[in-house]
Amino acid sequence: MTNLAPDLDTGAVRDGSNVLVVGPPMTGKRELLYEVLAADRGGDRATAFVTTRKNAETVEREYRDVHPDVATLAIVDCVTRQRGFGRNDESPNRRLVSSAGDLTGIGIGLTDFMRRFHEADDLSGASVGMHTLSTLLMYADIRRVYQFLHVLTGRVESSGFLGGFVLDTPVPQDSLGIIKQPFDGVVEVREVEETGAREYRVRGLPGDAGPRAWTAF
Repeated sequence: MTNLAPDLDTGAVRDGSNVLVVGPPMTGKRELLYEVLAADRGGDRATAFVTTRKNAETVEREYRDVHPDVATLAIVDCVTRQRGFGRNDESPNRRLVSSAGDLTGIGIGLTDFMRRFHEADDLSGASVGMHTLSTLLMYADIRRVYQFLHVLTGRVESSGFLGGFVLDTPVPQDSLGIIKQPFDGVVEVREVEETGAREYRVRGLPGDAGPRAWTAF
């Protein structure tokens, strides 16, 4: 396994932190998110993940390519029922909701997974992720999404897990400011117009978590 961004080390981030990966579409944010969630934090390496654009089977395959030793990967799938294709059944590690607009269903599924992780003997390695908040904003207004995130990130913090979420830009600056509020730090991604190269930098996290200056990946 080769890390996309070897200078990104969210294993250095304190337990209970929530990280937002933000930038334009098609700039590697999903891959960076997988690396954030796969950081070596010790403990029972378990991840609860919400997918709003790809079905659970695809996300599981991609995530295990990055994190082959994850003990448990539990997925809330917002895609399969809406599109009506693929496996349409649930399991202990899979919850299906009608669409990304079902914030209640997403919250129930994640809470169930997180409760299971919390009841495990060693929970220090657990993480919670979502790709992408942008899809939620297509169904719900900014205030409702903020309230959802406020509750969810609070649960991540109180559980001592690591949270990682993706947001596509551009979005209005006032909306971006609201969305960023529940997060401890941000990984910003951009594409250099002249060369097409992709770069990232870290804001609001400890200095050893990642580069402060724009860095190629």
